[in-house]
Amino acid sequence: MKRCLSILTLAVLLSGSAAASEKDESAEVFDRGVGKMNSVFIPKGYIGAGLTFSYKTYDLGNSTDDVGYSMLFSRLSGLQGNMYTLGVSPSFSYFVADNLSIGARFDYDRTSLDVGNLGLSLGDLASISINDYHMLKNSYSGAVAMRYYMPIANSKRIAMFGEVRLGCEIGQSVSYKVENGRNLGTFQDIYGGGINVVPGLCVFATNNVCVEVAVGVLGINYQYVKQQTNLVEESVMHQSGANFKINPLSISLGMSFYVPVADPAKKAARKAEKGGRK
Repeated sequence: MKRCLSILTLAVLLSGSAAASEKDESAEVFDRGVGKMNSVFIPKGYIGAGLTFSYKTYDLGNSTDDVGYSMLFSRLSGLQGNMYTLGVSPSFSYFVADNLSIGARFDYDRTSLDVGNLGLSLGDLASISINDYHMLKNSYSGAVAMRYYMPIANSKRIAMFGEVRLGCEIGQSVSYKVENGRNLGTFQDIYGGGINVVPGLCVFATNNVCVEVAVGVLGINYQYVKQQTNLVEESVMHQSGANFKINPLSISLGMSFYVPVADPAKKAARKAEKGGRK
């Protein structure tokens, strides 16, 4: 009887140790290879220059018979106007390591809105009518940017990238309406800054020319607005916040050029070699 109990105890201990070893093996962290890119997408020492340009126009009130338009603007009547946006963004960068660059970018944005007529009905609560309304905004911004490229399947032609931008903005905006031949409106001075995360995708069309598309998804921003209405009333507004969403208005398509910088040591060696041959 004692021999049977001893054998049973030994079997339980062996099975427990086997289960523990299996558990330890299953608890090992699976290495996905993140951060161990074997492919160099853009080498250290390269410089990059790019330009993003966008221009959009909108005609308001020309599709009143469309069902979708009627559902979306069911509360609006007699809408007539036009709007356009213009954006130009040059950028420069230097690769301090393989696939990692630090640089600067500058943005100019202009938005213009002209509404000839607009009626807003809120049922029995209220009705608003706007005629001859105009708005114009110009903004200038600059940012220091750091970007890291992640080649897809170790490719040297296509890669994803993540960019962090730290920048500031200054701008002016004026909105006014014409009444009895007089311009009545508000003038604004705008100052702001923030940190934004912008992922994107880039594809090399040639050895040095790259097409890029990017979209803002995360940002922490602060804005200070000082405004004056009808050259009499003054007010100040502070606005700050964070967002984590895809902003369709921030989608940009651009083209960049990447070229290597001559290594001073190699350049001196070539000069010495040419001098020796002479």
